[in-house]
Amino acid sequence: MTPPDLGTKPLAIVGLGLCTPLGLTAQGTQAAVAAGSIRMFETDVADTRGEPVRASLLKLCDAGLSRGERMAALATTALADCMQGTPPLGKGLLPVVLGLPEPESGAPVDGQKLAQSMLEAGTNWHLHLAEGGLLPAGRAAFFHALCRAGELLASHRYPWVLVGAVDSLCDRESLRMLAARGRILGGHNRDGIIPGEGAGFMLLGRMGEQTARAMPVRGAVLGCALAEEAHPFLQSQPVLGNGLTEAFRQLRTHPVAGARRTDFFLSCQPTEAFWGREFVYAYLRNSALLPEPLTGEGIAESLGDPGAAAGVIQTGMALHARGRWGEARPGGWRTLVFGSADNSKVGACVVEVPS
Repeated sequence: MTPPDLGTKPLAIVGLGLCTPLGLTAQGTQAAVAAGSIRMFETDVADTRGEPVRASLLKLCDAGLSRGERMAALATTALADCMQGTPPLGKGLLPVVLGLPEPESGAPVDGQKLAQSMLEAGTNWHLHLAEGGLLPAGRAAFFHALCRAGELLASHRYPWVLVGAVDSLCDRESLRMLAARGRILGGHNRDGIIPGEGAGFMLLGRMGEQTARAMPVRGAVLGCALAEEAHPFLQSQPVLGNGLTEAFRQLRTHPVAGARRTDFFLSCQPTEAFWGREFVYAYLRNSALLPEPLTGEGIAESLGDPGAAAGVIQTGMALHARGRWGEARPGGWRTLVFGSADNSKVGACVVEVPS
């Protein structure tokens, strides 16, 4: 896959909003994850052995809501968190790029309807859906959204782009589908997932430009990479990790993101063995990009598998990550964030937090 042509100018992160089972704001989610908090519950959906399915879900959402309704509630909450306190951005339209679940990952979702509900909630900020702004790529969706946002900013048509992702695997229909497919962790199945949900948004500008200098910069996306996996999870061939290897290679050879090792990594993957093997293969082929010694965290440890929302949540955590969530050191702190969808999409980025 051809690497995205975004030039060498990093993307400035000037706004962040998150909504997860651990917090209705970015600050709340970051603090809870850093503290090791977990909120996983037994649901009223049974697996194939009649045992309750466990999920990392937001209890404030009614259990009877559909997948789309849960996603809309999560997205509008995260959007408000991201834009709260944002100074006026001018009278121009603010383009939105949104990462969504991959097809057939759970209950059907109407992406256009979801986007419309989000746009209606954000009328105060003159939001409009960017061309090609809906990206149904699962755990890789946010990285696709970041690259699309970078293209829009590089065109100089817009000073700002709002980029986000949302997903829920915690509605009853999705839980039943996952249970029927044998994907749920628990009981006899020791190689499954704990379904999760979440949403997040980031307000981005171009680092160094006048518009970005006018607002406090929380961090920078130094580079992002996209790839395709020829032997993805949803097929019978052994894992080779070539897609993730290629994404890491793009970042390792990037003039800015690959200038030195990252200090930390954040994985968007669940705990299934397939993903661990994929990471090991990609790491061994690109060890110069990864931290030494190898240190990082997986999202499954705190939030289960939030699907397409994993990328934005982990990129938000990268703004909070210094060592094991608190180590002080001189210089900027670089975090590698990566995610692979169940089908074939792969994405990654390097985020730097200033000292």
